[in-house]
This record gives sequence, C-alpha cells and structure tokens, in this order.
Amino acid sequence: MTDLNSALLFAVGGLRMSGPMPLLGAMNGLRGQNAPLTTEELFDFLDAHNQQDNKAVRELAITLAEWDFARNPPWDQPATTDPRTVQRRRRMYDLLDLSQPVVDRLDHIAPVSVMRPTVISEKWNSWYDEDRRSQWSFYWPHYRDYLLHKRGWSADSVAALDQATTDVVGRISDPASEHQYQSKGLVVGYVQSGKTANFTGVIAKAIDAGYRLIIVMTGTIELLRSQTQRRLDRELVGRENLVRGIKSEASTDFDYAGDEDWLNKNFVEHGEDFETKGYPVIKRLTLLNDDYMRLKHGLTSMELHRSDPGKPFYDPANLKTADVRLVVVKKNDKVLQKLADDLAPLKQSLNELPALIIDDESDLASINTKNPRKSPERTAINKAITGLLARLPRAQLVMYTATPFANFFVDPEDASDIYPKNFVIALDRPANYMGAADFHDVDWNSEDKKTDPATSNELAYIRRVGPPPDDDSTSSDGERRQEIRDAVDSFLLSGAIKVYREQHHSVRFRHHTMMIHEATKTADHSKMAKLVREVWKEASFSSPDALDRLQHLWNKDFEPVCRARAGDYPVPDSFEDLIEPLGEALRRITTVGDAVIVVNSDAEAEQYALDFDRDKVWRILIGGAKLSRGFTVEGLTVSFYTRKALQGDTMMQAGRWFGFRPGYRDLVRLFIRRDPADAKQRMDLYEAFEGLMRDEMAFRERLREYEDILEPWQVPPIVSQHLPYLRPTAPNKMFNAVVNTMGDSGRLKDYYGPADKEPGRRANYDALLPILTAAQTEAKFVSARSRHELEHRSYFTARVGIVDGDTFINALTALCWHTDAHEVVDPVINFYRDKVKRGQIEDMLVVWPILTNGVNCQLPDLGERQIITRKRRLTRYDFPGSDPKHRDALERISGKDTRIDDPAANQWRHPRGHRGALLVYVTTEPVEAAHTGILDPADIVVLTSLVAPITATPDGKPFIEWTVKGKAGEATVDKPAKKN
Repeated sequence: MTDLNSALLFAVGGLRMSGPMPLLGAMNGLRGQNAPLTTEELFDFLDAHNQQDNKAVRELAITLAEWDFARNPPWDQPATTDPRTVQRRRRMYDLLDLSQPVVDRLDHIAPVSVMRPTVISEKWNSWYDEDRRSQWSFYWPHYRDYLLHKRGWSADSVAALDQATTDVVGRISDPASEHQYQSKGLVVGYVQSGKTANFTGVIAKAIDAGYRLIIVMTGTIELLRSQTQRRLDRELVGRENLVRGIKSEASTDFDYAGDEDWLNKNFVEHGEDFETKGYPVIKRLTLLNDDYMRLKHGLTSMELHRSDPGKPFYDPANLKTADVRLVVVKKNDKVLQKLADDLAPLKQSLNELPALIIDDESDLASINTKNPRKSPERTAINKAITGLLARLPRAQLVMYTATPFANFFVDPEDASDIYPKNFVIALDRPANYMGAADFHDVDWNSEDKKTDPATSNELAYIRRVGPPPDDDSTSSDGERRQEIRDAVDSFLLSGAIKVYREQHHSVRFRHHTMMIHEATKTADHSKMAKLVREVWKEASFSSPDALDRLQHLWNKDFEPVCRARAGDYPVPDSFEDLIEPLGEALRRITTVGDAVIVVNSDAEAEQYALDFDRDKVWRILIGGAKLSRGFTVEGLTVSFYTRKALQGDTMMQAGRWFGFRPGYRDLVRLFIRRDPADAKQRMDLYEAFEGLMRDEMAFRERLREYEDILEPWQVPPIVSQHLPYLRPTAPNKMFNAVVNTMGDSGRLKDYYGPADKEPGRRANYDALLPILTAAQTEAKFVSARSRHELEHRSYFTARVGIVDGDTFINALTALCWHTDAHEVVDPVINFYRDKVKRGQIEDMLVVWPILTNGVNCQLPDLGERQIITRKRRLTRYDFPGSDPKHRDALERISGKDTRIDDPAANQWRHPRGHRGALLVYVTTEPVEAAHTGILDPADIVVLTSLVAPITATPDGKPFIEWTVKGKAGEATVDKPAKKN
C-alpha cells in the first residue's frame, strides 16, 4: 500500500504539470512494468482512504479541483466544457482513463465543486494574470496548504476560495502601477460562512502581489477584533514573523505564550530562511490583546525601505522585499484617527505606498447615516474611514458583510464616500453551510403535512417559545422557566450525543455551546443568567426524574431527527447508550462550577473572558451585541432567541445559529419566539427570518441574473423587502434608494401581497373575475418533483383558459395591494404593460390547479369552485408562495425547458412563443369564511403568480430599468457584456 501511495503522489505531481492523462499509466511509470497496477488495486486504495487521512488522495483531489476551476485549459481545446460542471469532470475522467468504480469513488471523496462567486463590476485593467500570480507567490500557497492540512478543508472548497480571492484581487489596482488608482469593492458572504477565510486569502495574495500596508477594520467590539487578530496571526502571519524580535516564546510579553495552538504547532510556518530568500516580512502594529494605540517606535515603524533609492517605492525592485505592516483595528473613530495622524508625517511616501484596507462587517458603523442633502457633516467613523482613504491615495478598500443592503444605499455619486463603485462580488453558498434556508421549508408543498423530520426543516430544528413574561404578554414566569428547562435539557442531551460520537467515530468536539439572546441591556443579561442558573439547579440532572425527562426528549425529539439526518455519524441504538456520555457531557459543562457565561460589556462579566482559541468551551452563553455581530460562537448547538428588531440586517446578524456544524448538524435546535395568534403585539421571529431569507435569496438571484448587465451603481434598486415592518436596514441608511422597473422571462414569480381589507378584497375579486372565468377546460400537466426523494413522474390537474393581453393588463393594473407590496409589484406591472403594448405578450394562459385537499365553495358569478386554506405569513402582508409542483409546468408553457415531455404544456404553448402564464389560487380571509358555503367577495383573496414568455426579453435574459438619485438609464442584454 505504501508503494501505491508513492506511485499516486508521483503520478499526480506529473499530471499537475501536463494535464489529465491516463492515471494508471502515470502511476506505473514509477512502479515499473514488472508489476503493473490494476484498476482494482487503485479502487481498493481509494476506497480505504479519503482527503483527510491520506496525502496522495488529498493531492489528487486538489488536482481535480484545480482542473474543475480551470478557464480554457489547454487539454480541453477546442473548449467543450465549462468550469465547475459535471461535464468538465466527466471530460477529465475520460482523459484519466478511469473505470466506473474509481469514478464513483472519486465523486464521493472529491466531488466536483460548482461554487462560483457572482461578479458585478466596472471595466477594469486585467493585471492579475497567471504569470503575476505565480511570480512572487509565497503567503497564498502557505495559507492554502494550512487550510488543507491543518484546518481539514476539502480540495473543492480551497479551489473555490482560490477562485473567489483571485476575482477580488484582480479588481483592485496593480500595486506596481505608475498610476495612482483607488478602487472600492464589496464582497457579500453569508452569516458565519467563512468571510474571514476569504479576506485572509485576499490579504495573502495582495501581499504576494506587492501591497505593503494592510489595515483590517473589524466590528466595534474588542472581542471580535482580538478574534480576527488571532486568526490572521495563526493562519497568515505565522510563527517566524511572530517570534521576530522577542527574547523568549515563554515571555509574558509574547501574545501566545502558553497558548495550546502555539505549543501544538498549529500556527502556519514559513521556514526560518524565508526572509533570506527574498520574501517579505510581516510586522504587526497591533497585538492579540492590544488595539492600535500609537506607532510604538515612532515613524521608523512605517519607514519605507527602498532597495533601489533611485526608484519609487511602488517599483517592483523595491516592493518585492519590502516589509509588510499589518494593523487590525476596531471601528472606533479615535483609533482610526490616531492611525491617520501617525501616517500623515510620511507625506510624499504615502503617495507611493500600496495599501489594502479590509472593512469587515462593513455595514456596521462604516456607513454615513447623515443625509448629505441635509448636512455636510459625516458620522464620526465614516469620517475617519474617508479621512484614512484620503491619506492613502494608493489604498484599495475591500468591504465584507453578509447583510449588504446598507452599503448599497450609500450615495454612489459621492466619490469620497465608501460606495462599492468598482465591484460587488457575492460569494456562493459554501458546501456544508447551515444557513437561513436550512431552518425553513422554502419550497414546501402546501398539500403535505409537516410530519416527517427528514423532509421538514421546521419540524427538525425549530422549537417554539413565547414572549418574555414582562413583554406586555400573557406568558408567566413558570412558562418561561419551562421553556428554558426544555432548552438546557436539549443542550445537555445534544452534548451527550456528541460525546457518544467521539467514542464511536474519529470526530472531536472541542466546543459545545448554547446561546441565549433575549435583550441588549446588561441588566437583562444578569437577570437571565440568574434565571438560567436557577433552572439548571432545579433540573437536577443526576436524579432519576431528570433521566426520565431526558429519555422522553430523546424518544420524542432527538432520536427521530438523528435517524433522519445524522448522515455518516453514529446514532445510539437506545437511550441506555447515552447514560455514560451524559455524565461526561455534564462534567465538561460544569468543569468550572458554573454552566453559564455572561458575554457583554459589563465589568463583572469581563472577568470571565470567553476565549474559544485558548479554552475548551462547553457552556451556556448569555449576551446581546457581543454575540450578534461578526463574532463566531464556536460549537453552537442550541439557541434561545426572542429579541425583537425592526431592521433586517440587525436580525440576520443575530442569527448565530447559522454556520458550519460538522458532525452535529442534526443536533442543532433553535428555540425562537413565536407569539400566539391572539397576542396583543404579535411577533413571530421565525416567520420574520423567513421573510429576510427570501429578501436575501431574491437579492442574490437578481445579482446572478444581472451579472453581465449591471454595474455596481445600478445595484441599489434590486434590493427587495418581503415584510412591511422589517426594513432591510435602518431608515437613515436608505435615503438614496429609488424604486425601479424590472422583469424577466421564463421564470415564475409569486406576487402574494394583495390588499387585506375592504374594499380592496372586493375590488380585487371583481378585477380578476374575467381571469377566473376563463379557466374552464381541464388539463393534466407534468408536475415538478415536490420533494427530492420522489423519483417517479407525477401530474396535477388544473382548469385552464386563455385571456388576451389587454384583459390581463386591465386586471393586473386594477388590483389593490398591501401598501408595502407596491415597491415589488409596481415595477412588474410596468414591465408587463410594456410587453403587451409591444406585442411581445399576446395573451396569457390562466392555470387554476385542482388540489386534493381543496374545499368546494360557491363563488359569486362562477358557481362551485375549489378554494384552498392559506394564511398570510405575517399579519397584514404576503401569503406563502406557490406549490413547487406547479411551477415548472407554467415555465414550460412560457417556452422554457421544452425538452421535457409535457403534452399539456406543449398543447397550450403559443405557436409564436408570445404567451405567458398566470397561476391562480383562491383562498379566504379569514380562513373560517371558507366553510360558510356561498362566499362574499369581501372574504375572497385571489393569489397570483406570473411568468412572461421566454421571447419577451432578448435571449430570455432579465430586463431592468432603474433610477438612482435622479440618474436614469436602462440595462438590457443588448448592452455588451463585460468579460470576467
């Protein structure tokens, strides 16, 4: 086996240079022809190993991933496949001449990566080519290898990071350019999804390219700044840079003296002689526990050493070996002003200094929330950032956030402000990430009941709690104690399952945490901590009653979810298998005598420092702002969240339950506030997060659709809002947003925010009566799969009929909508009105599905028809979206994906392709009205979804018109697409 291991390493090394060629032949080149390797031996070897436990397999996976991402590789000419596709991977396997068993195994242990960032960009000078990337390459390959070997990243994830960071660095200025140029861009990730890894990679590549001042601005709290400093020190700066100039690693002045990761050599290493080989040294101007104060050694700390004094500092002769300065600072106006003041005396030197400024959590504090039309003054931190940019004419600003809406409402015409004028890059959802969509049933078929945790995310992960007792509610203190006890029971039991998995699997769990986020005031945190400690004591986990309670929790909750969702991780055969792990979990949680940590700015709480890097944390965390912005809560398994917020970005950032959950995804539980329907001031935070999730999905979808059409200044109008009371961001960040016109073809979109009061409902029924009347003929359509596990083809029956374009537009324009729905609907009406006027839509096919669980009622002027029972997601706004099984058929009617055999869709498709489709459902409001027999129009709600024919826009691509602060224009696919 060792011989085969060496042969594979040898072969992969050659193939990385040559491109894919027969793998067995390359391996036999080392092994020799006397004992040629067989395909069976290769399969056995791959079957016994994976990326994590074998270097040769890992190198093979890395090579496959690099080929997956390669653009126009010489071995695929003329180009027959696109990067990051199954077709590309199949082409590689053919060239490698692999047997099907080996192919299947590689697909399992090294799957093809389909991740790619979405790029909205101005035209730029393409300077960061392959030669430039490899010319001074040093810090990036060390960081890449650290992720692979120390962090256990998969090859495809590293390849995706490589591609995404190249897209960023390629769009900032060439640091060796003679021309001063300051670019500003935005990178959009997901909450707790690896944005730090991305900007660490960007910094590594930027240093390799020649940037010599790196400023990283974190959030507004020291906890996050320190966490970021440590990540950069461990994974980028490295051991040799960190020990330079210190007398002893054991010195109390050294940041990492006694640090477990330091002692275990888990910091990246660059080699003792890297400086003598001509690679740059990284000098830190901030430390693990020290934010920027002043330059400790005066201006000499920033002196720009020139190897060739006759050339400017940005000349490659000087840049290559010049030291790098790294500053990691909080976004504090005084700190940033000190840094700017210290740079000021360098004067002319600053004109030659290539600098990179990373703004993490860039929608927090960085935005100028003062309306420039009313006041010339900026907010303090925004003023400090723009002042820093003014000091550094060669500085490049790259902003990062998961909640970007505030960034897009910066004035794009203010050249000195921080609008991302040059590029917007939306990172793809990472593999194995657990985000908002994983806690909601996004495409749930409303005809199915949520009874199976294998198919319902809500059933698997969500646990309802009520409002706090003192929150103008009917909840009692006893009810809140019971909810807290249910949560801590889940915390202990999930911890025991983790211990069990450690005993029966190679997985290890350094941290296991529960988070309680109910308020922002420190006094409330202390009150909650007291309550939780009381509940923990009353739980009496060593008693028989507690074991009975935990066994019931296992039988009712955790066992069915684990069996449905544990994947390759072991599940106990019975509760008895958890008795001993429960004791160990309890020991870990109470090892310091207290299961609770309060994490806030209170002086008393600060003495219990939360440090995931130095300590093994098995605790219950109680806090507010410190736990809700940027800071990664490691090992988070159980969350108890009841805090109200009126801004979407605030709420999404509080979603610390998003992130990577390796080995315990099935154990995650979210106890979230869901007030009863009769509550005085009802709040359903779960539904609120669903609305925010849909805002985020719509925004990312629009970015992807308009990738080669928009430029960054045109992005603000595509920000949507699904919930009337929950703005994407604070009102004082939105004064530049202007409504736009947009539409697309071949894609069904739901418009489910009709008027919720009289006379609006009655007017809507009258307006849509011609539409409903037209649906007289029954047709049987091929259904989309309602769930991924359904393998057989299914059908649905619907009433159908055709209405001409004018009738459709008259009905659409007559509809009354909820006030806040107009922001979404009005641009769509403009789109359809224009397409009908131009003759690009001649008529619409009305599709009214007949469901198995509908209720037959008498509809005015129609007679007996079927209605469904649906409720609005939140009081006074939209309903759940259309059933997944109905959508594809309507898109096929519009001309999309006509390869699928659907006779009914083919029959009703327009001969010239000028027919759209309109999906309707009829429900009542209130729901009880459905059982009254003959319905009053005042109680009827007609829900509509629209799809324009694929011919309505050029090449079937999206169409958009916009206005941004008086600047108007139109972007269509007729506009030349930019090359990425």
